[in-house]
Amino acid sequence: MKYAALIFAITSGFAFAQTPIDVQIKGFDDGVKTTMQTDYKEAVLFAKREAIERSGVKVKSLTTVKDFVLQSDYIESTAEAVLLPGYTILDIGYQIDGSYLVVLTGQVAQPDQQSPINSALKQLEQNHQKYEFELGALLGTHKITKAYFANSNKFVIHYAFKNGVITLSDLDQGLMVLQGEYKTDADSGTVTLDFNQDGSAKGKWRNFLASGDIQIKLKSY
Repeated sequence: MKYAALIFAITSGFAFAQTPIDVQIKGFDDGVKTTMQTDYKEAVLFAKREAIERSGVKVKSLTTVKDFVLQSDYIESTAEAVLLPGYTILDIGYQIDGSYLVVLTGQVAQPDQQSPINSALKQLEQNHQKYEFELGALLGTHKITKAYFANSNKFVIHYAFKNGVITLSDLDQGLMVLQGEYKTDADSGTVTLDFNQDGSAKGKWRNFLASGDIQIKLKSY
């Protein structure tokens, strides 16, 4: 049995666009006979790994028997997200060299590289003048002066209240709820924002003395 199992690096925000690619993939085990059922399963997993690689999803290797056992169900479920319905697996069987062969035929969907949270933040970045920053009844509503990706994992929002700046982190997790820090001329603290697809968001700010609601909302003209 081949011990090089595989795990797929997919975040919760990863989506698949239905742009199909036709595939016909041979899947082999390593030629070391165990049982027909086990060798068949390994060959199928190898074929599904190849299908996922062709869809553009990153794959990394794991090397122990324990890894293989623990991750096989995960590999199967991940492959089902990439392989479009209707694919077939032809069981060819053992070859002269002792390896087990299957042939997977079907279509795979290419991944949409822009996660929902990145799409929402992109709208805010490109149209920041259409949004406003609300700090509640006491602190009022203020203009968003700038919004941009500092890098692939950080998003920065500038707002017109005491030179306020919010830095949100961990975009690579694909979650619509982001955490980060805020800083103004008067104080600093933490923020949590739950984003919508249109770039608006609701959340909380907090420092060592107080806390309150915050909101990024589209202006009503």
